Amino acid sequence: MSSNIALLAKGDSLFALLKYEEALKVYETAYRENSGDYETLWRLAMVYLSLGEELKDKKVAQKNYDLALNYAKKATKVNPDGDWGWTFFAAVNGVTALSVGGKEKVKYAMIIKEAVNKALSINPNNDLANFIWGSYNFEAATLNPMLRSFAKTIFGEVPEGTIENAEKYIKKATLLNPARIQYHYELARVYEYQEKIDEAKNTLRKAISLKPQIREDIKYLEKAKKMLQKLEK
Repeated sequence: MSSNIALLAKGDSLFALLKYEEALKVYETAYRENSGDYETLWRLAMVYLSLGEELKDKKVAQKNYDLALNYAKKATKVNPDGDWGWTFFAAVNGVTALSVGGKEKVKYAMIIKEAVNKALSINPNNDLANFIWGSYNFEAATLNPMLRSFAKTIFGEVPEGTIENAEKYIKKATLLNPARIQYHYELARVYEYQEKIDEAKNTLRKAISLKPQIREDIKYLEKAKKMLQKLEK
């Protein structure tokens, strides 16, 4: 057990340094030593998701997402009361939902809603779970009428969400983890939708003042810069 803890600490340090490939090797070593360890399983989901998000080859990216989903599922089975397993299960499905058509998005929305709410019921202060739930609300609140009708017909329910909850939960994510550029960028998008332009610009200024904490934030840093330039014209 002590060996596993040491390996995870080493992997976490490498992940924090954005050395994902090296972190993956360490997490895989921990997995080989104890394949049923919850803390190892959700970290493997995290690193495979992170690696997939930066790949341009969609097929290779999907392989990473499939692995991430597999480990997230295992984590939720090993420890149904752990918030990070459910959080990454929701996160992987969320990324997959971005690449599918409207009707498929509705199916994934139902999966994401259930998983992220389980995570938040376990730990209301999980920053990523708050961000995912806020993003879910934003997408649901802006869902077009045809997809709403489809969802009602096929699933018997419609993904419900409000702009107010989108702001509330994404803003909470920025307070829980103020270093994440993506959180600030997405909050600015919500503000822009609400025509709160001053709030959007202030949020974007905060975003571009930050140092990327994960590789994905490098992309959102550029997006934040471009969005701020657009709003300041």
